[in-house]
Amino acid sequence: MTVERAEIIFNPTAGRSGRRADDAQTMVQLLADRGITAVARPTSGPDDATRLAREAVERRVDVVVSYGGDGTLNEVLQGLVGSESALAVWAGGTANVVARDLKMPQSIGSLADVIAAAKTTRIALGVARRETDGHIPGDSGGSPRQRYFLMFAGIGLDASVARKVNARLKKAAGQLAFWVEGLKHLVTWKPEEFTVEVDGVKYNGVFALIANGKGYGGGLCMTPEARLEEPSLEIYIVPRRTANLSYMFDLLACARGTTARTDARIVRGRHIVANSSEQPWVEVDGEIIGPLPMTFDVVPDALSMIVP
Repeated sequence: MTVERAEIIFNPTAGRSGRRADDAQTMVQLLADRGITAVARPTSGPDDATRLAREAVERRVDVVVSYGGDGTLNEVLQGLVGSESALAVWAGGTANVVARDLKMPQSIGSLADVIAAAKTTRIALGVARRETDGHIPGDSGGSPRQRYFLMFAGIGLDASVARKVNARLKKAAGQLAFWVEGLKHLVTWKPEEFTVEVDGVKYNGVFALIANGKGYGGGLCMTPEARLEEPSLEIYIVPRRTANLSYMFDLLACARGTTARTDARIVRGRHIVANSSEQPWVEVDGEIIGPLPMTFDVVPDALSMIVP
């Protein structure tokens, strides 16, 4: 692949720094020094990154650079699926799970080198669909409602944490805000049970992670065998327990990258149907999209990504 034109889509308010616009212009110059014509485009609100990505595709841009957190990246993703434009990840948010999983460099100069080198890999994506009339952010209309995800979709516990995390603490302290809310949940959370049907086999749980890649926030690894390039999803399922504090053992196990000594399951599949008589919520790539019921599928060979 040869990169001649790039567009940088950046969230001016992502993470804890206020220098996004200046950094984006620095990247424009660094890419120009490497023979690439680049333009920086700031987002102005929710889902604006999707619009900007679609416009970049219409202009036949070679590479779209997502500069921000995983939420900004997920928005950009919606506009690139199925296109010929490649996606490059520039970490600039709270968690930056995808950038870490891909081992993208933190140095702006090194990142410019990676983009100019134009090494790409084709990856699969996950997609969450809701058959009801409820709105999924980023949806462009039509039925069923859907949202693509690059790394994971979470049902239950982590979606509940994401819904209630303190926005000011998140801005000031980053991932620490999620740990604070997560520990509070171990005391106050009321689990809502649901069924997860994986390629026709049913499981019960109060938390499930449907993973396209192995990365997750807070240094946890729940799906160690998930791979972005594989056309399947790995699903981590935790059943209902009598005491909330028992879920701490799952966190400790995932911090070690294993499910040993817990009753959590890891299964693999391509089509997942999740239902509940209650209303557990769902997040994709850290962004809340609504409650069950939903279906989840793998989309093979969906996107080209710039990699080191």
